[in-house]
Amino acid sequence: MCLSSVLNILLLIMDLLTPADLPPELQRCTQHRILTPGQILVQQGEPAQYLFWVATGQLRLVGFVKQQMITYYFVAAGDFFGESVLHFDTYGCTVIAEVPSEVIAIPKAEFALALRQSPNLSERYLASLTHRFHSVKILLELRSINSARERLLHYLMQRRSPGQTTVAVDKPLKVIASELALTPEALSRLLARLQADGIISRKKRSITFSQKGLEDIAK
Repeated sequence: MCLSSVLNILLLIMDLLTPADLPPELQRCTQHRILTPGQILVQQGEPAQYLFWVATGQLRLVGFVKQQMITYYFVAAGDFFGESVLHFDTYGCTVIAEVPSEVIAIPKAEFALALRQSPNLSERYLASLTHRFHSVKILLELRSINSARERLLHYLMQRRSPGQTTVAVDKPLKVIASELALTPEALSRLLARLQADGIISRKKRSITFSQKGLEDIAK
């Protein structure tokens, strides 16, 4: 098994931080935010007062450069984000709900104090940061692949369990397209071409590699 696969397995079983792990006095300071699709949670440059944990849904983290929106990455249920607020006074990106979402806002000053007072909380927080860095590393590796076709195949192979041929599609195609720096239309065309070439077959929530497809990719 390759190192990347081993890391993926370790990160899946890693004991990641959740709001339930916070000290009771800090839990009492948290806030629940309910978001509708397209609603902005925080804006780039705003004073940073909270970091966040996603209870349900999915959000997009974006930045704006020369009036163009750049997608950094997505967060989903179980993810922490906004960790940089512990070291910066403003938010470094804008956060937009992709689907109906619920997040828990954790005040940064109280959270920083709890980290200093609890070695166990610090370890759990470090595990969550490691998970975040690994996810971003994978995303950057994907976006560095010039060929859109190879980028998509690499993405699917990363999500294929060892010995399995089927990959679960647990995100909307437009989200996958953004992660791959593609338009939804370009992604749909690529998937159709791979299916026409006999490399994959598609169902609504899954993509299955043919034996021929796996052999071609392995060459």
